[in-house]
Amino acid sequence: MENYSFRKNRGSIQSLIERLEAETPSELEARSLESLRWFQQRVKTLRLTSESFYRQTSLRKARRYLEGRMYCFFYDAKTKKDLPYWDKFPVVLILDLHQGGFTGLNFHYIPPRYRVRLLYELYKFIRLDDDTREVDMKPHIRIRYEMLRGLSKMRFFKPCFKRYITTHIEGRALEITPDHWDTMVMLPLADWQKKHAREVYTESIKTING
Repeated sequence: MENYSFRKNRGSIQSLIERLEAETPSELEARSLESLRWFQQRVKTLRLTSESFYRQTSLRKARRYLEGRMYCFFYDAKTKKDLPYWDKFPVVLILDLHQGGFTGLNFHYIPPRYRVRLLYELYKFIRLDDDTREVDMKPHIRIRYEMLRGLSKMRFFKPCFKRYITTHIEGRALEITPDHWDTMVMLPLADWQKKHAREVYTESIKTING
């Protein structure tokens, strides 16, 4: 398998994403568990940084935040001095909007193999938004925190559930279209502060099994 390092002469980030998606085995049903696992394996050798990704991606800047949609952004945690660790570049599925912010699932907090299983279960809650004119943005995931807590197959969500304050989002968030959800959840874009990914995953697994 080719090792895709991030270099300008290899094309833009968007081209890389499109290549990954184009290489998905055609016999696999879209959004199947096998397909998601394939994505997990395919992106293992990618070497990306959040800054490079943000500069070169063609994902649109978000005009607003909507429940059931996915976004990525640079974040300056309000309580960073007290947090044992935090992710400066979350990839978040918004569950609920609140005054001044939102709660959602940041997939970076769990190992890729768990992201596969969580996303697979979440896809069962995809609905179409008839009020949205843009066809590529009609799919959204409608599920509440209470439902996540009540489903054993969703237990991987526990360490991912976070609250974000919009005034602490730096710059413009990127709106991730549904056709890119698979890839964006798997890309190694987390920017961990205070701890390494392996340490974060160890703590998250304890939370899942606790």
